[in-house]
This record gives sequence, structure tokens and C-alpha cells, in this order.
Amino acid sequence: MVVDFQIVTPRLVLKLVSSDDAQKLSDCIKQSPSLHQWVDWCSDNFSVDDADEFLLTTRLNWIQAKSFGFGVFRREDNALIGMVSVNELYHTFNMVSLGYWIADSYQNQGYGKESLNAVVEFCFDKLKITRIEIVCDPNNLPSQKLAQACHASFEVIAKNRYLSRGVPKAGMVFSITPEDLN
Repeated sequence: MVVDFQIVTPRLVLKLVSSDDAQKLSDCIKQSPSLHQWVDWCSDNFSVDDADEFLLTTRLNWIQAKSFGFGVFRREDNALIGMVSVNELYHTFNMVSLGYWIADSYQNQGYGKESLNAVVEFCFDKLKITRIEIVCDPNNLPSQKLAQACHASFEVIAKNRYLSRGVPKAGMVFSITPEDLN
């Protein structure tokens, strides 16, 4: 996929975060303590160097079509307010796994739902995926509520479904299929 691909919604632009926005990304993460407990690479000491490294990896994965990390930018002022990512593409099963976060100061304003719905549509319309999974910690209620608000159905709590800081954790598995949107 071309690196200048964008998804435009009424209030947002979802696009690859450029290296010029490393400071914005660093600030966004450092100022969002609610993320630090759920996203293991987010912390209050996430530096510009960390952001540069993350953005380089995100760009390489995008170019190689391994994953697509969309920065969520507010259209009115180009503020970077979070990310929605197609983290894993399972070509054999024609499915993907999504991850998302919105900075603390922008939560509860509908930006998460707007951006997640846009990426769900992208997955079905552009990638021609037939199944989307969202996996979250059983204690991460905001993530669960957002998944369900975007038509995801809870399926199972899977043992050792993901690693957090190198430790296997149970994950709540939600799914979205094209039929769920009708």
C-alpha cells in the first residue's frame, strides 16, 4: 500500500505517522497514563528517540504490508490523538487483528469509535478481509466497550492469547465480520 494512503472521516484523517511527528507521538503517549497499563510499549518516559524507532518500524511494516498503523489526526487542527492499527494479517485465514488507543485528553469524544469504524470498513472494503479480531485484557473495560460499540461480538477469553511485558496473558477475543455490519 502506498505510504500516502489516507482514510478521511467527518472529523478525522487516518494516515501513516511521519517522522516529523515523533515529538507529537512522544507527548501524546507520555501524557496518557491510562494507556501505560494496557499498551506495553507506552510509558511516561516514551522519548522522541523511542517514537522515531516506533515510526520507522511502523513505516517498514506498512511498506512490506505486514501491518498498517494509522495515526489518528483531528482534521480541524491536525492534532495527533491516537492510533488504530491493523496489527496482524493472517492471509491463510483471510483475517486481521486490530489494536487501538486514543490519548487520554481526547477520550470519550467519539474519536475512538469514528476511527475504529473507519479501519473496520477499510479492512472489509480495501483488504477484502472476512474476519477481524480485537483482543483486549479482561480488565480493560474501555477497550471492550469500544469494540462492542463498533459491532464486535465477544467470543471467548483465550488463555495465553497475548504477551504483555513478556508475560503471557489471557485475552478477551472479539470478532467482526461483514455480516455484523448489516
